Amino acid sequence: MKDSRALYLVNGALGAGKTTLLQYLLQQEQYSGARVIENEFAAESVDSALVARHADEVATIAGSCICCSSGDELISLLRTFSSSNAPVIIESTGVANSLKLIEQLIATDILEHYELKQSFYVLDALECDVERVPEAMLREAQAADIVLLSKIDRLPSEAARDLRALLRDRGLTNVVPMHFGKFDMTKLRSPSRALERAMLYGEDAQRADTSTYSVIDVAAADITPNLLEDVWRKLQCAYGLRRLKGDIHSKIQSWHIEATPHQFRSNETDDQQNKIVIIGERAHEITHDIFFAEMQQ
Repeated sequence: MKDSRALYLVNGALGAGKTTLLQYLLQQEQYSGARVIENEFAAESVDSALVARHADEVATIAGSCICCSSGDELISLLRTFSSSNAPVIIESTGVANSLKLIEQLIATDILEHYELKQSFYVLDALECDVERVPEAMLREAQAADIVLLSKIDRLPSEAARDLRALLRDRGLTNVVPMHFGKFDMTKLRSPSRALERAMLYGEDAQRADTSTYSVIDVAAADITPNLLEDVWRKLQCAYGLRRLKGDIHSKIQSWHIEATPHQFRSNETDDQQNKIVIIGERAHEITHDIFFAEMQQ
């Protein structure tokens, strides 16, 4: 991605440890000189003052949740910050929906200037029951690249072990303990898959639990909408698919594609993300090789 700045998302419930995490991140070399955008319901906060000790600049969006608002103030700040190549960290309120926030970013051209590097979610172990994690927290954790489990050291060892097992059973494979903001940074995974999750779950959040998905990199392929529509019809019937979304390109043009069993839509675009997300009952079975073999038939 040309001339892109690193963008990081931090979310978690009130009191989970987001600010403590921010203070730790800002002292690491890769976050040096970062600007922070904090979303607070109050115009001023003690947290902002703490973060300002380490951040190059702190901007606050106060009074409303950034995922529920129009997003104009956030996008305006990101445009202003894009004048520098320093990384930017967005810290959401404890009630923010990360997928909605990412959809706001996708809906503008702001990701032409930024590359989403990592989505963090801080999960307070003391707010979780060993038999059940609150659904709102679970949805946010599933949208993140890494889940940082705070205050886990305050649980009895057996309860801590049971909680970890519960999180694994709910599909959270990258859960890392966090102690006063510090965690094992070798557990960070690259690249971020937050954009893919937004494409997958954005409009289908209520049905996403029963779906699987596959992400196909089409950067090296010369694909037209007519060709992809033909491939989609075949795969849709064979694998029980219900949605396809993404960008393709031929030698002279790029298109944004959205497809369901009932319609196939293509629009010319300047974006060149060169990936498509396929969603459906057996979508996870569609590998890169299977997809391109179908194109050759």
